[in-house]
Amino acid sequence: MADRAPDPSRLGWLDGLRGCAAMQVVLMHYVFAFLPAVAIAYPQSVGELGAASLAGIPLAYAYDGHSAVYLFFIMSGVVLTRAFSSTTFGFPSAILRRLIRLGLPMSAAIVLAAALFMLLPDAHAVAGARSGSGWFRNIGPGTISIYTIVHQIVFEGLLTGYDGSSLMPGWLRWPIALTPLSLGFDVPLWTLHIEFAGSLVIMLLVALKARASRGAYRAACAILGCALVLSPLVMFIVGHLAADGLRPRAPRPRRAVAGSALLLAGILLCSVKTVAPVAAVWTLLPSPLLGLPGDAGVLQSMTGALLVFAGLVYLPAVQRLLNRPTPRWLGKISFSLYLTHYPVLATGIALVFNRLGDTLPYDLRVAITGTAGLAVSLAIAVLFERWVDRPSISLSRTAGSRFADPERVSPLRPVAG
Repeated sequence: MADRAPDPSRLGWLDGLRGCAAMQVVLMHYVFAFLPAVAIAYPQSVGELGAASLAGIPLAYAYDGHSAVYLFFIMSGVVLTRAFSSTTFGFPSAILRRLIRLGLPMSAAIVLAAALFMLLPDAHAVAGARSGSGWFRNIGPGTISIYTIVHQIVFEGLLTGYDGSSLMPGWLRWPIALTPLSLGFDVPLWTLHIEFAGSLVIMLLVALKARASRGAYRAACAILGCALVLSPLVMFIVGHLAADGLRPRAPRPRRAVAGSALLLAGILLCSVKTVAPVAAVWTLLPSPLLGLPGDAGVLQSMTGALLVFAGLVYLPAVQRLLNRPTPRWLGKISFSLYLTHYPVLATGIALVFNRLGDTLPYDLRVAITGTAGLAVSLAIAVLFERWVDRPSISLSRTAGSRFADPERVSPLRPVAG
């Protein structure tokens, strides 16, 4: 049997980076749940930074799940651009494939979360009261019923997003009566709506690049970039523009210096409170056509994620580390880990924390709970990847090929010149 052709959309170090970003999101939720004092202490303002706080920046960045989400969007822009550009596709079949690819794991995660919350509805509230975390105490589903499960699968989980994190205009959200994010079964799912919308943006840009003149394509990128500059969708455009430039680079001292400077600047921006220049820029930029309620902190997180990604592009040594087996394995299960870790944390792991009681020192209780939680979450992610995520990928490919109309699908290759 002939070897399968390599997937042109895959870059090993991006898989590793995806795994590390997923762990940042997981750690953020554990810190918010069990170490609220740490979450409040960091990030610090630039003026407060001293030797001790500077040393704590890597720790603060390790659980900076906000910028990690924007890194996810940049990487999706890269991978989707490379995937769509290397094959023929029609919009209906491509959209169907994305609905299946994202929708099936999302649906399974919501059903899993609903089942866990039905078994342990109050574990997170008790744990939040014990740890002093208002976030953990107050976030969780209200009514658990067939209606609320189906509603979040059909609407909030993918197509419309949750109330307060939707790209949809208000007049369209109002009749649907979207569930607030704080009452969702699975908090991280707010990003899937943006992921799906970003997929549509990438499809459009790939088609324009193939069928329009270079000038028209560049004008479209510029117009979309300006219109969405404060929207998370701009991260997909950044990834799209970067996709063709991610080639292996020979190590050069200047590149290493530039990459290191960009990486460190990005980590710093992601690990401190909003700096004055970013706040000033935020006030000058127009509101996005498809944006989310945000502030200068959102702009700073997006800028920091962009700088981190740009720095890694120029650091082949770090890319080789990300391309090692462990980070790539984390990347393989990252989507499953992202989808399933929160309901596990808010139910079974919260129960473990509660059962430990007050006899042990608090730090030891958190260490035991966190270690158990990460182990269980990784195990569940492995099973979810094997039995849900992987089959959804196969089904999306099969469905896309069956529904594609060969008479209407034309090759999407870049226009020469």
